[in-house]
Amino acid sequence: MMANDMHDTRGYMIATICPLVISPAISFMVFRQSEKLRLTLEKLNQVMHELEITNAKLFEKSSRDSMTGLLNREAFFNYIEDARARRTGSLLIIDADHFKKINDMHGHYNDDGALMAIAQCITGCIGKDDSTARIGGEEFAVFLATDDENNVKSIAETIRAAVNRIEFRTPENERVPLSVSIGGIVGLANGTIADHFQIADRRLYEAKRNGRNCVFIQSSMKSAA
Repeated sequence: MMANDMHDTRGYMIATICPLVISPAISFMVFRQSEKLRLTLEKLNQVMHELEITNAKLFEKSSRDSMTGLLNREAFFNYIEDARARRTGSLLIIDADHFKKINDMHGHYNDDGALMAIAQCITGCIGKDDSTARIGGEEFAVFLATDDENNVKSIAETIRAAVNRIEFRTPENERVPLSVSIGGIVGLANGTIADHFQIADRRLYEAKRNGRNCVFIQSSMKSAA
């Protein structure tokens, strides 16, 4: 106003009316941009949340056996390494008996069905703090959250007997008898996971050599040699 010598009514009107006219439009534009930014941030947060859920599902899927839904071999090794650092534990290795014979006589479809039946049976025999995995074709592993030898042997025997009782039948209603051999080691505090698996595996083959459908448990790492 001073530069243009507008020291009159017109100048004061412009200085008063212009801000009043312009400010609502500017305020509306600012509000609109803020609202767009808020909605964009909400959408971004939603996308990030959905991405986290998707990644979690992919990780879960990658750690599971596609047929049985149990942990796969790699995931079980990682689980047991973490679990034994937090609690006492023992290891069982379970192998389905005469499985090639089931495959040869009844085909892959019944072969897969029998594996899933055994997997469900094992899961039903263990506790909420235990975990099981499919670590090979017809081979399973179980982490038991206990190092009580009698308890470990009792659970292993419960699994063996429960598998015997499975009423598995082919689509032609032919009953297929199922059984498992179980080897294990009590106490995982000392030594490596690979050492424990080797010991449990040796006990498993003792069970196989003794006619199958039985349980052999190693009492501890110290007496494994």
